[in-house]
Amino acid sequence: MIVEQQLHGYRHGHELLSASTRLPPRDQDLVDRLSDVAGPLGPGERFAPYLTCYPLPSGSHYVMARTWQDLAAPRAGCVRTRSLLVPMAAWRKLEDPAALARAATEAGPTNKAERFELNPMPPTPLPPVEGTGIELLEALFLEERVPIAVFGSTSAEMISLRLLTAVWPSRRQRFTLSTFCNSPRTISRQSFDLVFAPMEARSRFSDWKGRRVDGRKSSAARHRWSAEIVDRVFRAPRPGLLGLDVLGEMAGDEHGTEEALRISLLWEELSRKVDVEPHAALGLLDIANTRTARRANLVEDLGPVVAKAANVAVGAMAPGEAWRFLQVLIAKLQDARLKLSAAKTIRSSTIALARSHPDAAVEALPILLAEKHDFLLGGLGAGLARVEPFGPVARSLGGLEHGGLLRLLLSSIEIADRVLENDFGLDNALASDLADCAKDDLDAARGRFVRHLFAARHAPVLRPLLDHAGAEELVGEVARLHSANGLGERSLDNVIVERARQAGAIAAVRGAVAVYPPTPAVYAMVRGLVDPTAADVRWILDDPGLVDGLRKALLVDLVDDATKDQLRLMLGDAGLLRKALDVVGEFDRSVAKTLARIVEDVPMEPALFLDLVLRLLPSLKGRRAAELAARGLEAGLGSGAGASRDATIATLLETAGKELNGARALRAGLMAGVPLELASRNLVLFDRSSPVVRNRFLKEPQALADTIVGRHFFDLTQKGSEAAARLLWDSDSVDHRGFLRGAAALLPFVMRDRGRSASAIISAAFPPVYQGLQRDRLPDFLSYVFPFFDWDRCRVARHELADRYLRSEWRPADVALAAARAGDAGRILRQIAKRGGKDAIAAIEKQLDAVPEPWRHQVRNAIRDAEANDGSWFGISSDF
Repeated sequence: MIVEQQLHGYRHGHELLSASTRLPPRDQDLVDRLSDVAGPLGPGERFAPYLTCYPLPSGSHYVMARTWQDLAAPRAGCVRTRSLLVPMAAWRKLEDPAALARAATEAGPTNKAERFELNPMPPTPLPPVEGTGIELLEALFLEERVPIAVFGSTSAEMISLRLLTAVWPSRRQRFTLSTFCNSPRTISRQSFDLVFAPMEARSRFSDWKGRRVDGRKSSAARHRWSAEIVDRVFRAPRPGLLGLDVLGEMAGDEHGTEEALRISLLWEELSRKVDVEPHAALGLLDIANTRTARRANLVEDLGPVVAKAANVAVGAMAPGEAWRFLQVLIAKLQDARLKLSAAKTIRSSTIALARSHPDAAVEALPILLAEKHDFLLGGLGAGLARVEPFGPVARSLGGLEHGGLLRLLLSSIEIADRVLENDFGLDNALASDLADCAKDDLDAARGRFVRHLFAARHAPVLRPLLDHAGAEELVGEVARLHSANGLGERSLDNVIVERARQAGAIAAVRGAVAVYPPTPAVYAMVRGLVDPTAADVRWILDDPGLVDGLRKALLVDLVDDATKDQLRLMLGDAGLLRKALDVVGEFDRSVAKTLARIVEDVPMEPALFLDLVLRLLPSLKGRRAAELAARGLEAGLGSGAGASRDATIATLLETAGKELNGARALRAGLMAGVPLELASRNLVLFDRSSPVVRNRFLKEPQALADTIVGRHFFDLTQKGSEAAARLLWDSDSVDHRGFLRGAAALLPFVMRDRGRSASAIISAAFPPVYQGLQRDRLPDFLSYVFPFFDWDRCRVARHELADRYLRSEWRPADVALAAARAGDAGRILRQIAKRGGKDAIAAIEKQLDAVPEPWRHQVRNAIRDAEANDGSWFGISSDF
């Protein structure tokens, strides 16, 4: 370490005599001033050499100056001062400031000032200072910093050297002192930190703004740390206060304050008390939390101390007080990361406290929840979870404010397990907390709670937990529930189904469930994931992973539950419909209802429809069977061949019974597109049906007429025509007006036909028309039957009938029957005889046996009466 020197003394006044270096003006002015005598001297006053120590204003060097009284000078009161200038960095680290004092002393007051190197040597032990100095040290380190003047001390230099050696570097580089002065000394108008003065100089310090200390007295200690500081500064062979720097701040404190020393002393004191006074740990945490630079490390290092304090508090304090202590303790820890061992110890203490005093733990919960002490909540929850019996604890937890139960369960896996694995009536409260919690809490809850949820009571809890779940999570949940209970809790399954629909994950979840062995639970869940749509029907029919039994059951249920519109959309595609029917399989009573719905509501080709109806009817009863038969009849009347076909139609007719719509059946069986053979056979079947069924046709004479006329030309077979004639004639007893209208519509149509079969219908249609013409007021619907050119409308009708008969192949028996039924057999037959001669009447007589009674008798009588009156039918000139 290189040390520069300057020597000041009297020449033409007090001035610099020699120097190894020149200083900047401001620094040099200070050295020049402070090298002069420290205060005025009295006549003959003598003083021993003294030290003056201070930093230069520039901060480049620290000055330790030795001043001697110059008795050889021509003037009184002159001095010589050797100032040693030490680079500030070296001064801060100098272990033995006394070596500089010795170097100055050895150089003396007269030798030239030269640069020299101060070689580092082991510090020389300093003599102790006894019997004084306590008040000084207290003023320096334990009280508010002010300038200090010590009067009458006999150990000023040793005290100063010990102080310079003991203080920490930042304090040393700014410390100013003078071991002798007769008046206050200043630097930049700031008093020296420490000056020593004779008792006689006290009067010159009357304006002193700092502390005055009587250096001759030994005062009692006023602070609890005074004795330790005295020992370290005045008695230790090597003075030093850095040993007290447990927080590591004194060495780095650029401001040189004593607060760091006092905090370190307090730290040490509190550390010793923790074993018996837990609150000492709170003080340590307060200190650590105020140390900005090293806060995190200090708090972490306090882990064992904090753990010990927690353990002592739990064992020694009342439960409520212990909880309050723990709350304060954890609050002061803030976000510090304790070592695992310390954290475990604190947690164990918390668990023990909650387990042994559950009521106090529950009372502490609201505050812990409000202040978000999750660490304490975790231990508290773990302790409560071990309480037996747990029921009273559970009831208390049910009274927590909204959100409290969730926070507790999130903080402690143990109590979450206990609450969820048993029914303590807390599920609804937990569900309520979950319903509106933050997403982070919801995610955490899902990760911790879901594995416990497998009972029906857990459904309200599971629902919010899956609120944001996607397809992958839902599939995982399906696997978990299947493993736990075989998907046996419908309420839980429904939660997954609901979420799958919301998340658009139906396909993924449905596929995951469908691969399990079929059970009622598996079926119910898959069913909940299937909708009445063509796409879902296609999945049911085509998915290779679906077990066949499950496939059929799903399809049947889907059909049974669908509305008419849904069913049409589901199975409207012919190919899909046939696949569905194949899956349904055998037509037995178990699927009759399902197939009936398909037949009733799904449009399909007539052949398939009729086939389904016929296969279904044995399994159905009552009105439904009748209605279905009636619809099947409409589909089957227009097609088919062979004897079995007629048997089928007959069966359908009888099954339909009163549910048969006669008009629709007539239209279906006789419309223009139906082949003549089928149309005729249909009429025969209608006519031969049971009275109940036949009555349905008798109620529709107009429909009968309209459908026959609607064929555009008369092409019925003889049997078909006869059946139609019987139906028309018999309808009179059921619907007379309809009978008249039907006859009026049919008669002109069939009279235009010359074929043999037309006459059967004429036998039924002509009589009501003829009788209607006999009325004074002609009904409108009869006005177009015949072209009337005579006032005698009946005469026109007789002439028309006779003319058409004679020019056709009509059966004579049918014409005779028409005449008899018309009630005017005599005149009608005379008209035929007149126009057709003996052969025409002979043909009628020949077929007389074919005319049913009582009309046969009327025809026979008409022929006899005519023969009796005239003897012959011929030669009659007028029509009677």
